Amino acid sequence: MGRWHRGRGQSAVEFALVAPIFFALLFGVIAAGWLFFQSSAVNDAAQGGAREAIVVSYSGQRLSLSGGCATGTPVAVQQAAQHAANILPVDPNPLCKASNNSFCPTGNTLLTQIPAGQDAPLELCIHGGVSSPSAYTVKVTYVAHPLEPLLGTSVTLTSTSSLAAGAS
Repeated sequence: MGRWHRGRGQSAVEFALVAPIFFALLFGVIAAGWLFFQSSAVNDAAQGGAREAIVVSYSGQRLSLSGGCATGTPVAVQQAAQHAANILPVDPNPLCKASNNSFCPTGNTLLTQIPAGQDAPLELCIHGGVSSPSAYTVKVTYVAHPLEPLLGTSVTLTSTSSLAAGAS
């Protein structure tokens, strides 16, 4: 009877030594998978938004600005980005004219959002200007929080997609 109890105690000690390593690896794999999914969703949102901008451009619709904020095309771009992003929340705020930056060089029109909470904001660069766009670039940025309860870390995911506009 004494031998059986010693083996049982040894198993408990071995489990206590191996369990933290096992669970750390398990949670690390889960967090990496979730981060990869979010990165893919950010990429899909940028591609879906740029694709929609081109489709709308080919249909002959043009961008209009009302009070500095866009109507028409950017709303469709935003909805397409949300649809392509799957469960990743894309910012619902309107795209409004902003000053150009390195993402959207001078001479082009930059539309951006004021982020709402933790949603992914869009930036839409219309190359060649509003009246005769030559290309569209959509940039999506999302701050992911893998293992935040354990490590308190965040990772900024950014994706940019550009497509040339056709003649209408």
